[in-house]
Amino acid sequence: MARLNTESIQLLNHKDIPSDRLTFLVLGDSHVRTTGYDRIRNRYILDTAGERYRRILQHMARNYSSTASFVVHGGDTIGEGNKDENMKAFAAVSKEVLFAASLPIFVSIGNHDMIWENGDLPTRIFEKYIGSVRQDIHIHGANVHLIRIPTYFPGLAGAPYFRPADLAWLKQRTAASRHVLIDFHAVLRVGKNRSFPEGHYAVLSTPETDAFFQNINTSVKAIFNHHRHTSYEYTIETTLGGTSVQIPYLITGCGGNVTSRPDCPNYYAVTWNNFNTSNPTMSYTPVRVPGL
Repeated sequence: MARLNTESIQLLNHKDIPSDRLTFLVLGDSHVRTTGYDRIRNRYILDTAGERYRRILQHMARNYSSTASFVVHGGDTIGEGNKDENMKAFAAVSKEVLFAASLPIFVSIGNHDMIWENGDLPTRIFEKYIGSVRQDIHIHGANVHLIRIPTYFPGLAGAPYFRPADLAWLKQRTAASRHVLIDFHAVLRVGKNRSFPEGHYAVLSTPETDAFFQNINTSVKAIFNHHRHTSYEYTIETTLGGTSVQIPYLITGCGGNVTSRPDCPNYYAVTWNNFNTSNPTMSYTPVRVPGL
């Protein structure tokens, strides 16, 4: 079975992408679980969260196939149970719906996508069906880079953290690019997220958040997080390399799971205009799928 992110790169490279306007879709936290395989319909049987995820994808395909360049999924693709089968089902339904609409999807790893094994956090199931846990994706027509990096969680539910090697890689990749979008699963301690106590499982600590900002530069134009089953739009005001910047920031974690707040958008349509000028704009359109 070809890996989802690898096939998405191939699909992306055949898309016509505007040079100064980019629309893409962002979601996370689907928690898909399969209960078997329907050999008559030739597709996986999904639980409630999985069917919600399928309906979200179908809504994307119907409404954005002609305008969106790609989809970003921020992790926690699968729920409890057989992780291998669940991940296989997640990849299959993503391809089934989105690839038919010529929409690539790029997926980051979440805590539910890992294994807690002998005090370590193997990522082999994610890598088997989705791809590498970190990736620099060149959006060719727009000359934009979408960068995915992993965050880790002790015991899958402890306080999230970055690994130094991933931050070092991130620093190198952002230094080499002009326009960068960054996606990872855990939540930065910015804005109202500062109200969580240090060491809370929902939010990166102050030292981890500071380490992240120390390893990026002004090429970063937006940051997307997930993990919390809610949505949040914010503008990060900080200084990078002596330059004051404002970075659009978005949490979106209602992509199928059954514990989302009822008023939470299932995904966002992000439109970035004029990013090669002195007056770029990025707007978020929250999208609720009827009946979810």
